[in-house]
Order: sequence, then structure tokens, then C-alpha cells
Amino acid sequence: MGDEHGRRVRDPQRCPHVRPHALFDVKGFAHVLLGVAGYNFARFQLTDAGRRERLRRLWRSIARIAVPSMVWITCAVVLTDFYEPANALLLNSLFGQATDRFEWAYWFVEALVHFLVVLAVLLAIPLLDRLERRYAFGVPLILMGIGLIGRYDLLGLEPVRPHLSPTVVFWLFALGWAAARACTAGQRALLTATLLLTVPGLFQDQPLRTAIVIAGLVLLIWVPTLPSLAPVNALVGVLASSTLYIYLTHYQVYPYLEDGFPLTALFASLAVGVGYRAVVTRMARRIRWL
Repeated sequence: MGDEHGRRVRDPQRCPHVRPHALFDVKGFAHVLLGVAGYNFARFQLTDAGRRERLRRLWRSIARIAVPSMVWITCAVVLTDFYEPANALLLNSLFGQATDRFEWAYWFVEALVHFLVVLAVLLAIPLLDRLERRYAFGVPLILMGIGLIGRYDLLGLEPVRPHLSPTVVFWLFALGWAAARACTAGQRALLTATLLLTVPGLFQDQPLRTAIVIAGLVLLIWVPTLPSLAPVNALVGVLASSTLYIYLTHYQVYPYLEDGFPLTALFASLAVGVGYRAVVTRMARRIRWL
């Protein structure tokens, strides 16, 4: 189908993605996970290892995210009419102009890969590597300030989907990075104040989403650990290690089962994601690329 401007329009009867049935609909956690990604970037990538070892690990992590994502999304592009080639290349935010939510379905992985690639290039510069090591809290704080330029679109870039564009949400990644480096109550208070001032307004008329993002990131800033139980950890560990794959695959699973079977759709989405992770892990071991 097409409209008067020649743009493709999906038929709701043919497109299960637009059905409103869902087990629950709570938004905001993806933006919290951007902060978590920044936090983990600081913890696991910015170690005391030498610059070359750091870069080797970082590029390996990028491959672990990008390659399985591009493979799966390419299949989705070929087998459905919901996505564009730019999605498969993780370049939709740069070249995709559609406002349709299908093209923006994989915005999170795209933004994360963009952040990591740019940071890997920057940290390859010896001077910047030394600055990061010397000013562990100051560097992400400065990057967060730079990210706020995109958050408020001060350069007039006018992204198609403001709350999903990498240039708009980078400040959340940098805030998580700074949270991992914060050593004093004053530093954590500064990050909290920034959070309280900058998150409101990001999501138009969605107070619950705003509250979830603020609450989740405040916990990240102030609470380093949470209590848990060993049996729960075993299950959560499997799901946590499969979150990328569940995110990638659920768009091709959940919508086809949610109409009348939302709980089945949920468990099927989890199972397919865990299964895809197992396949990727086995293939990676065979060819030793991850």
C-alpha cells in the first residue's frame, strides 16, 4: 500500500505489530538500560588494562552486539515488509526518514553500537586514553554535558523520533558511565540533580514513563547492589545473558501470538531469544570471532 506521497503504509489487517493486545504496557525501561549500558561500559571496558588491550576487548564487545543483530534484522528485512535495509545495517537513525515505529523498532541496539564505535575510535587516541584514566569522573561528566546538546536539539537537527535518536539519548549512556565512576555523595547528588532536571520533557505526556526512567537511574546512581536469592539468580542469569537476543527476536514472535494468548506470547518470546543466544554462542565458538 502507499499514500499520496508514495510512502509505504502497512495494512493493520496484515500487520500483527499494530495490534493493541499485550500482557502489560509499561514504557521507560529501555532508556534506563541505556544508563546501565554506560555503567557497564565503565566497569567492564575501561579497566586498568593497557590501551591496546582495552580496544581489543571493546571491539570484540561491539562485534558481539552488532553481528548477531545485523544477521537477525537482515532476515527480518528479507522475510517481511516491516523494515528497511538501513535497519539491517544499524543505520536507520542516520538514513531512515520514516516515522513508522517499525523502522525504529531496533533503535536501542543501533544507538548502543553507535556509542561504542565512536568511543572506541576516540579512546584509540593516546591522549584521550590518558585523559580518561586521569579524570575518570570528569570525562563522562563532560560527555554528558555534550550529550545534553543533542537532548535539547540545540543544533537544530530535529530528529524524526526525538526520544529514540542516538544523538538525543547519548546523555543517558554518559550519565550511567559517570555513575560508575562517582566516588562521593556530592558526585552522586550532582548526577541525580541533572537527572531530575533533564528527563522531564523527553517523553511528551507520559508521566509514568518519565518516573520510571528517573527512578531506575536514581537506583543505578545510589544503590550498587540489590539482594537476591541463588535460585532466582540462576534463572535471571540466563535471561540477563539473553536480553539482546530476546529484544532482537521478540518482534517476530510476540505480535503473532499476543492476540488472545499474551502469556504464551511472552514465554515464547523468551524461549526464542534464549535459543538464538545458544545458536550464536555455539557458532562463535566454532569460528572464534567473539
